[in-house]
Amino acid sequence: MLNPIQVFVSLALFKDSVAAAGTALLLGAAAMSHQQDPAAASAPFDARANGAAVRTVAQDEPRTIEVVASKFSFEPSRIEVAEGERVKLVVKSADGVHGVEIKKFKVSKKIPRGGEPVEIEFVANAPGEYPILCSEYCGKGHEDMKGTLVVTAK
Repeated sequence: MLNPIQVFVSLALFKDSVAAAGTALLLGAAAMSHQQDPAAASAPFDARANGAAVRTVAQDEPRTIEVVASKFSFEPSRIEVAEGERVKLVVKSADGVHGVEIKKFKVSKKIPRGGEPVEIEFVANAPGEYPILCSEYCGKGHEDMKGTLVVTAK
């Protein structure tokens, strides 16, 4: 014969189990409620359809690329992004005053000395290769301070 404490503990465990199972059922039903056909939940994975959704979410946040400008180069000197991608360059100077210019995307920012980063955001909406130039005279090698932005087609 069970004593009252054992009955209480057994009922409490049963109640918690039922609550957990009910919650799981409700969450599962809510997760599937956007589907018209319940059989679709077991349909094979379609990378094209799901890939598009992933790209849409990814476009909300720009891709951040850190760049260091120094006499007389950009590091990295070659940046590759995808067509339509939102890009955020975080550029800092390792020595003096520099600039970053990408004419095709109307990018032109002065980068101060002292290492304080400058954020430059744009959408790479045209495939091709575009020069990244230093737009602030920084010494005798200034003309050679170049990089390349490569935008790959979708």
